[in-house]
Amino acid sequence: MPSQALTDAYEALLSRAPAPLFGRARQLYLNKYCLDGRNTQSPLRLFVVQEALDETVEADQEAGPLGRIVTLQSSTTELALVHWQRDEHPGQSLLETYLQQSWQLESSLIAPAEESWFRNGGFQLRITLQQPLIWVRSSRYQDIENQPVHEKPTKS
Repeated sequence: MPSQALTDAYEALLSRAPAPLFGRARQLYLNKYCLDGRNTQSPLRLFVVQEALDETVEADQEAGPLGRIVTLQSSTTELALVHWQRDEHPGQSLLETYLQQSWQLESSLIAPAEESWFRNGGFQLRITLQQPLIWVRSSRYQDIENQPVHEKPTKS
């Protein structure tokens, strides 16, 4: 299970992200903003590499025949650890301290990446989580598109 700090950071990041409908904007947001928060000064920063999205729609029994509940779930198992604006590996000591103190993660799940982070943001390592980070949001709505249309009588 990911640490509470990591789960909370994922929740905060995705709560401000553009809706999945705007795929390109959402991906740019995830590449630009890290899990550490917008005001971090840390030389190491943790980013979401890719998210898997799953949307389901089901009947809302409390809202009548046209009521629906849509649920969106985002999950990720891969994170990028970036040595911010540096081209070199951050060093094992700094890496282990950051991961343990900030996120309660072990450095054994890390592999180097072949290229620097988005727009030359810095040297990156990839972290594969044993269990995914998950964010879920549900919304209720009325399905008015499937409502029968009543025709107006025509005059003869």
